[in-house]
Amino acid sequence: MKLLWTTALCTGMALAFAGPLAAMDKTLSGVEVKADLSAFEDSNVLEYWPTLEEDITTAIAAQVTVDDAAKAPRISVEINKVAIDGDTVLPDSGEFNQLEGTVTTFAGINSVDQVTKADTQDANIGSYALRMTAVTGDQAAPEGWVIVAPSQDDFYNALITAYATAIVERIEE
Repeated sequence: MKLLWTTALCTGMALAFAGPLAAMDKTLSGVEVKADLSAFEDSNVLEYWPTLEEDITTAIAAQVTVDDAAKAPRISVEINKVAIDGDTVLPDSGEFNQLEGTVTTFAGINSVDQVTKADTQDANIGSYALRMTAVTGDQAAPEGWVIVAPSQDDFYNALITAYATAIVERIEE
């Protein structure tokens, strides 16, 4: 039985890393991330996580090749909701478990800031909403296993990395 658990654990770990490694074959000409939380005037997310945009950008870039001279798509991510169980006012701990946004893929290398005329704008080749939530497991641990409760940083890093991975997995080759 112990061999079965070890095999299952090793297989799970291998599969967890296979997606990001396979994604490294993907190339983007640019990655832009903006946090627009204006729809939630009471949102205090950026007080606790001022580097949210940079962290998501870094997490995406870690999983793809970014070459600003490549004839590859460019993605723009707009984070528009960060919440704890639906509430956009985070507690004093700053923890959150929901991350929502829109991902748009463009067929060109012009950054959003460089586009000033309609005739130089890159073609929008796709857009989709991406919503993610993290939950803790309240189930009992199998015999011989220990459950470790995630810390605030664990949730943050897991959500940021998983959000970036979900984006990268949907990039068309």
